[in-house]
Parts: sequence; C-alpha cells; structure tokens
Amino acid sequence: SHQLSFSHIKAAAHFAKLSYEKEDKYDDSKPSSELRDEHRSYVIGSIITAVCYLEATINEVFTDVEDISRSNEWSPDVAQKMKETWDNERSLQLIIKYERALCIVKSESFNRGAEPYQSAASLIYLRNALIHYKPEWVGTGESYNKTLNEKLRQKLEKKIKKLNPMTQEGSLFFPHRCLGYGCAKWAVESSLNFSNEFFSKIGLPSNLDQDYQLSLNLPEI
Repeated sequence: SHQLSFSHIKAAAHFAKLSYEKEDKYDDSKPSSELRDEHRSYVIGSIITAVCYLEATINEVFTDVEDISRSNEWSPDVAQKMKETWDNERSLQLIIKYERALCIVKSESFNRGAEPYQSAASLIYLRNALIHYKPEWVGTGESYNKTLNEKLRQKLEKKIKKLNPMTQEGSLFFPHRCLGYGCAKWAVESSLNFSNEFFSKIGLPSNLDQDYQLSLNLPEI
C-alpha cells in the first residue's frame, strides 16, 4: 500500500521552511499584510500536516500488521489483537491509537508526563484548536484562565523557542504570537520525535530512514 505519511511530513517541513523565509524577509518598518498572510498560511499548513503524518503513520502500522508481524515474528495473538483493534476501534483518538498499539505489542505505556508524549499531545491539541476554531472573548481574572488562549499559552509557550516576530506587542498568544516559524519547527520535530519513540518502543525501525529524516532538517533559531 502507498504510504502517505512520507508526503505529509515532507509537506510539514516544506511549509515550515517557507515560513522561515517569510520571517527572514519581514521588515517591521514596512509591514506587509500579504507577507503576513502567506506566513500564517505556511505555519498553519506545517502544523496540520505534521499531525497528518502522525495519523497516517499509526494507521499504516495497523493496516500493514500482517507484513510487520511476519517479518518481526510477532505472536499470532499480538497480530490478532492489532487487527481486532483496527477493525473495531479505528475511530479512536489519534494518540490513543499509539497507546493501544504499544500496549498490545509490548504491554508498555507511554510516560504521559514526559517528552516526547507531552509535545505530541500539545501539538494535536493545537491542531484541533485550528481546525475547530471558535472565536472567544478574552477577559481577565478567572474567566481568562479558562480561555483557549491561556490553555495554549501554558502548553506551548515554553516549548516554542521563538514566537511570531510579525505580531504587535500585547497580541494574544493564540492565534497571533504562537503561529510563527518557531511553532512550525517545533511541530515537525515533535511529530518525528514521537513517532521515532513509538517505533523504538515496539522494536521496529522508524518509517523514515535516517537520510530521509536528515532531509527534513530545518533552519536553527
């Protein structure tokens, strides 16, 4: 079967590089709305396709289970449980699919409080916030603490090395300050780190070989 996961992660890295180029050209003494619009398009594209890579990757593992099982000598019981999960529960939340597969193959679980799980979960949360975007009033005090803006700030601010330089002082964290190259770079790297960890834990090589992963390298911040 064709593996669309490769195309998704390549697209995510490509969009991230384009957002880097836009930030590099940005001159805040001559702000251009066209440049800002293009920049945001690339950042959002990178985040969404980085998560598409994670989704395609785990779906490919479940659908290729017979070949994987044969070449890696998984017990018939493991292969059967993987097949049953795919047949009956393929609508599980994305990160739960990874957890279920790891539990079936190795009777292990991810450390939810540590990396790379934390960043993968935060990345999926951000992707969902973009896809199911709902405008919100951002007040102060207790009501502010419950806003999506504040929840995302708490999840992402320390993870993103550089915030969007095209935003004005005092702009909201989401969607303004967080959606920059720093976030796109983190999205690509977080998805790769999580899938690499998953494959390592289940005893398989990554679906992306080392040369391919090197080709995805992004400019440093």
